[in-house]
Amino acid sequence: MMPDVSAEISTILADDFDVPAGEITPENTLQELGVDSVAAVELADVLQERLGITIGDEDLSTRSTIAQVIDVVTERAGA
Repeated sequence: MMPDVSAEISTILADDFDVPAGEITPENTLQELGVDSVAAVELADVLQERLGITIGDEDLSTRSTIAQVIDVVTERAGA
């Protein structure tokens, strides 16, 4: 069963990227949360590993909002 994608992304950002949990909203972009282009690639890698999905390097950018990240992950997971 697919975990709650939103909660999983929030957990990963807070735990692995030191983003304050209170700042993570669907409208925030990764850049606004302090996730640069290198970290965005790392985020994609972590999501792939934890959720067993494939995310292309071009699927996430620093301009992606959290809502867009959730959409990409959900789409790739077929959920």
